[in-house]
Amino acid sequence: MGASARGGSRSGMDHEADVVILGAGAAGLAAAERLMSQGLRVLVLEARDRVGGRVATLRDTVADVPLELGAEFVHGKPASLSRRIHRAGLTVSPCNDTHALLWRGKLGDGEDAFAFQEPLMSAKGPDRPMTAWVAEQARIHRWPPIVCAMARSYVRGFYAADPDVASTLAIARMERTADASGGTTPSRVLEGYDRVPHAMAAKLFAKPDTLFLNAVAEEVRWRPGSVLVRARTRQGTPLGTFRGKHAVVTLPVGVLQAKPPAPGAVRFVPRVREQERAWNRLAMGSLVKVLLRFRSAFWREQEATARFGFFHVPASAFPTWWTLSPHRRTRHLVGWSGGPTAASLSRSSEKVVLGRALQGLSQLFHLSVRELHARLEAWHVQDWQAEPYTRGGYAVIPSGAMDAVEALARPVGRTLFFAGEATHAGGDEGTVHGALETGRRAADELLARRSKA
Repeated sequence: MGASARGGSRSGMDHEADVVILGAGAAGLAAAERLMSQGLRVLVLEARDRVGGRVATLRDTVADVPLELGAEFVHGKPASLSRRIHRAGLTVSPCNDTHALLWRGKLGDGEDAFAFQEPLMSAKGPDRPMTAWVAEQARIHRWPPIVCAMARSYVRGFYAADPDVASTLAIARMERTADASGGTTPSRVLEGYDRVPHAMAAKLFAKPDTLFLNAVAEEVRWRPGSVLVRARTRQGTPLGTFRGKHAVVTLPVGVLQAKPPAPGAVRFVPRVREQERAWNRLAMGSLVKVLLRFRSAFWREQEATARFGFFHVPASAFPTWWTLSPHRRTRHLVGWSGGPTAASLSRSSEKVVLGRALQGLSQLFHLSVRELHARLEAWHVQDWQAEPYTRGGYAVIPSGAMDAVEALARPVGRTLFFAGEATHAGGDEGTVHGALETGRRAADELLARRSKA
């Protein structure tokens, strides 16, 4: 049910608080949580009809299982996320992390193909695109073609990046950070990932005229110590103005890069030139997911594939597939496409995308595309490029642009503060826990500057 504000706010009115927060994803909710705990009044504007941002969960009522359209896994044991999961009374359980790889027509154990990961963690400068690093390391370590192919596929998939563009040093830092927080072994929130942001938003939901859904920020007009935000509904109805002494901006890089009058684009008056240069040096990684439910879990019925939780087909449009483990007896497979291939898919119809997905599964499981169509019960194609309030999967740091992350995170005086996964300068870009940490960091910066005012 659409609404302009939780708690029955009147449209076209003026609203005032201490802080205006743009975005009710993980970063925006973390900032609101921290600021409210210190007694500040906040106004949170969210363009969608829900909280969570790129954490978005569907519930399959036939199979009684949550389906993750965006963020899906908890990697390692990051404290900021684990604490909130525990506080919400949710259950986290590890996935089946065994990997199969289809290479030159043969399906086998894929673990050896990840031989690039350890050298990647220790990559040294100068910075260069990942394609160059892979070629260099292949010569040094005499990697077989399968390792090189998997390394490039890993960059496109796990990091939603183009290996010809993505920074080796940035990805190396992210790999080291993940390893330090428990590695990239995936776990799943069994009740659904969206339960985490929903629990974080409980106090916002309970307080009228605080959280405004279906509120698309159009303009941020600011001067030292004063912010005025104009917003409309997605249908175009003006919502009036939202005033505060400060603003926390948690919009994704893809949205920050958008130019008015594109949907979701925000105009800063006056311009924030340093941050603008920073966000234009970054990129938004393309991401398309397909979620398929079949009449039976045929991958569990085949001896060659029954023990695996992940399947890799590097040459396919959807090079990575996984089951819904640890959920039992589900009949779902999830396909993931990132980087340039996903960008190409997003220009195709849903019918074409589904066809490309089934072609990859046909190679994996030795079933014809026709047979897979006959076995298919339900499907969902999630194209994050088509989401005007996201415009992609998550931030990509091009070679030579690592300093842009810190520049984007830099506050504008005591007035504008920036958060979101793209502003995490410690190696957790592109993650839910990274976004949470930046929301807390931006809130603490704001509180520190208020205390000095």
